[in-house]
Amino acid sequence: MGEKVSVRTSLLAWLALFRLGATARGILPFLLGGVIAWSRGSPIDVAVLLLSSLAVFCVMLMTFLLNEYYDYATDAANTDYHRLSGGSRILPAGIVSRRSVFLAAHVFLVLAVGIGLLIYLYFDTGPLTIPLGAVAIFIGYFYTAGPFKWSYRGLGEITIAFSCGWLATVTGYYLQAGRIDAVATLASLPGSVSVFLVILMNEVPDVKSDTASGKNNLAVRLGSGKTGVLYVVLLILCETVMIVNVFFGVPVISAYLSIVLLPLMAWNILTIYKKGLADRSSWEPLSLRTLVFDHLITIIYTVSFIVAGLRDMDLNINRLIILVAAFIVVFALEGVGIAFSRVLVKE
Repeated sequence: MGEKVSVRTSLLAWLALFRLGATARGILPFLLGGVIAWSRGSPIDVAVLLLSSLAVFCVMLMTFLLNEYYDYATDAANTDYHRLSGGSRILPAGIVSRRSVFLAAHVFLVLAVGIGLLIYLYFDTGPLTIPLGAVAIFIGYFYTAGPFKWSYRGLGEITIAFSCGWLATVTGYYLQAGRIDAVATLASLPGSVSVFLVILMNEVPDVKSDTASGKNNLAVRLGSGKTGVLYVVLLILCETVMIVNVFFGVPVISAYLSIVLLPLMAWNILTIYKKGLADRSSWEPLSLRTLVFDHLITIIYTVSFIVAGLRDMDLNINRLIILVAAFIVVFALEGVGIAFSRVLVKE
């Protein structure tokens, strides 16, 4: 870190390091769990909702900051990245010190633990509060940190699918309803698969540097051909699961709304069929469309459960307004993240 960094540059650097877009993606399924709880008749505790969302935010920031710290060498060697891959590029650019990032990650870890204990002890949210939170922290911390290093051993995609899919949605539901629910589990499955696809597609540009650094994720292990096949199969599986889910208690309207996913599915499948994943020009568009596909699943289920819940006029509409406002804030957070992605590197 040679010359002194201005306050503006430092602030923008930390904003980029926080990866707000990806952080928001971790909060959205958690909020979906709250919507499902509201839809199924559980009163929404606003304080618990806000505090637990803040805890999720802290866990996500801890995870991404540790990723930046431990992936430093890999990111520094990466020249094929795009807006959604290759980390924030802040550490390789030398704008913020690695030590500062490491310390900040642990500050957010402490905050997440403190908020979790507060929710459990003061609001009495149930015996699974601490175990569910502990699993989230465990997965996030060791995603790139030793000794487990999930992302270096071909398990990163699976752990993210679990934590940003089932775990986030079910935890959001549990903290409001005080129980685990089969419908919430079913509603989490398409999102689990779609976030797996987001991670898988974002790994493709990084294969060269990941291979050199020994990061044996699925894209590295499978190669471009088999990665493309896996992507297409799981893409179709998302739509299939959304249709099948309605036979097991998920609102029927979600199957009809899932039709909006078909154009994106067809577009991405045709792109892979015609160009394959070896064509660099397709990497960023595929990643962006996969991200949109993933978000649409969350939006479809959110709308579906709201519509189903509105049939019961006894439900508290004020709580629904708060839930919707939380979604808007998180989406705005993601917009800020995308707007500032790579801003310092471009400068």
